[in-house]
Amino acid sequence: MKNHKKLYGEIIREYKDFYQTLDATKLGCATGELREYQLKTFDFCKKIIKQIDTLGLSYFPIGGTLIGALRHGGFVPWDDDFDIGMMREDYDSFLAFCRKNCFRIPPEKIYFSKNNRAEVWNEYLKKHPQKVIYSQTPHHTQLIYGTNIDDCVNIDIFPHDYYRKDITMEWYREYITRINKEKYHKDNYKEILSFFAKERKTNTAFVPLSNRIYYGLDNIDNYILRHRDFFTYEMIFPLQKIKFEDSEITIQNQPAAYAQRQYPNFMSMPSDIEISPHINLRKESTGHAGKTGQNRFKRLLYCLLFKLCFKNVNDSNIDYKCIAARECKFRIFKKSENAMYKELYETTKQKLEFLKSIKK
Repeated sequence: MKNHKKLYGEIIREYKDFYQTLDATKLGCATGELREYQLKTFDFCKKIIKQIDTLGLSYFPIGGTLIGALRHGGFVPWDDDFDIGMMREDYDSFLAFCRKNCFRIPPEKIYFSKNNRAEVWNEYLKKHPQKVIYSQTPHHTQLIYGTNIDDCVNIDIFPHDYYRKDITMEWYREYITRINKEKYHKDNYKEILSFFAKERKTNTAFVPLSNRIYYGLDNIDNYILRHRDFFTYEMIFPLQKIKFEDSEITIQNQPAAYAQRQYPNFMSMPSDIEISPHINLRKESTGHAGKTGQNRFKRLLYCLLFKLCFKNVNDSNIDYKCIAARECKFRIFKKSENAMYKELYETTKQKLEFLKSIKK
């Protein structure tokens, strides 16, 4: 039997040495299936963007899509999704359009404790093949298109809000910590969305217009990123155009300044990469990746851990879902040390081969 602990030690050293040679601004495109998926995704996104433009609404790239536009002129080589932001008024208008023209996944069908979002997606994709389907979640709205969970593509839309001009970032950090804690006491998507809507309606921190812009309560960036400072109106508007792959998209007025609010060193290589993170997550959630039985067992334990979290929410800074995922990945199967290092070795080897394929 191979000593995978030793093999991992060797491959991780090679990986780190090679990683240090990379210039993030001088990488090529992804290749193979990932590249095909990126272009297929962007073809779908262009159709949605065209509709947004037709409605006279505004959007701007965020997250990895913004970094890809600025650093690569298209997708980040290892990324597999397309993210845009919209101000609340435009976001609500687009949701109204979706309600009339797209197939809707009812939020009441999805529960965090069941971890069943991918399964519900699969159900609706098979029921409405090659039709645009939308799903409003506590973190964003997703428009999806395909025939099943394995071949579908999607665009993620993240709402942004205006905040009262006297709101400080210190106040905001405390506020979002409390909201996050309250959110984890709710399980169903519809319950959480109703909670957010009521909070936005009754809390005077939210205003129709100001020079303080930040993520909405239903934007996952509120819960996973460090909060450094608000965006300003001038940072986002007026929008301009930028090349993205074989087309153009609108982008913030000061896109680098916006990006640095989230990722101060966005023009450099990140500390590590994850190849096709969203594709892999979807497949794992439905048991399509690896051994189906193992993945289903992982989901069951994930749900159990999450239910326990509902009863013991004492520290709102803890991301219980991440803890559950780590427990599933490294502990629940009681893997031998060699089996764990085999997984680490194979993952690192895959990343190294990928990076070598895109280095110019």
